[in-house]
Amino acid sequence: MRILTFVLKLILLGAFMLLKEGKPSEIAGNAFFMHPTVKLALQFLIFWLTVNIIIRFLQFIYRKRKKYGNKYSDNVIVGLQNIYYMISSVALIITILAFFGVEPKELITGLSILAASIAIITKDIALDIICGIQISFSKDLAIGDYVKIGDQKGTVVDINISKIILQNENDDVIYIPNSKAYFSEMINYTKKEIRKYNLEFAIHSSQNLNNEMIRQLVFNVFENFSTYLDEQSEVIKVISVSGNEIKYKVQFKLNQVNPLIADQIKAGIMEAIVKTLQI
Repeated sequence: MRILTFVLKLILLGAFMLLKEGKPSEIAGNAFFMHPTVKLALQFLIFWLTVNIIIRFLQFIYRKRKKYGNKYSDNVIVGLQNIYYMISSVALIITILAFFGVEPKELITGLSILAASIAIITKDIALDIICGIQISFSKDLAIGDYVKIGDQKGTVVDINISKIILQNENDDVIYIPNSKAYFSEMINYTKKEIRKYNLEFAIHSSQNLNNEMIRQLVFNVFENFSTYLDEQSEVIKVISVSGNEIKYKVQFKLNQVNPLIADQIKAGIMEAIVKTLQI
């Protein structure tokens, strides 16, 4: 289907170019296509199809080289898509203005005169677009990474021309402007391969819960998550004794970057201890 669509675009491009360049005497009914308004529309369609075909072809070649599937997207593919959207939007704006008799040269002259005011009005939008392209082609952030941007944590589900879209552990969808993400402190847990987690808690010495019982409770929880844990990475130890309070530290390492599972393990350990204390 993708190949058929690509071929159809090539056929349409050729047909539009023929209609634009042909003479009324050569093509039946071509006088209609020589009308200034129709000719302007053809110019836009030719430009848009050309850009579309080039971008799709580059994405196709890149996917083949990387052996990616048709639905797979990474920073390069998203970056090319953002460039396509930006070029198409600029071409559409110029075409619409041309419909009202504004020539491209006049438009450029007018923009140069109004550059200061336009920059003030559109600076946030332009900054988001520029930062989005920069982020798309960088190796710092990719779709599928688990990241922290500012105060927000989540998995990157999309990087578009204006926003980064995260999905957090509660399945909330968070939209972060590209400029805010670019200038904020960012932690990429996937890139750093942070898979080691710690849990600290304290038990009063008056509680009927000795070290061996705590160890058994903790390792019972670990057994429930054995498919996610690195073998022999689990450690439990006493880190301090202060007055009547004994402080423990549990360490474990996952075989993948999965903060949600880490939180479930921690919650399971604390729940098991609290239930034992209530008996």
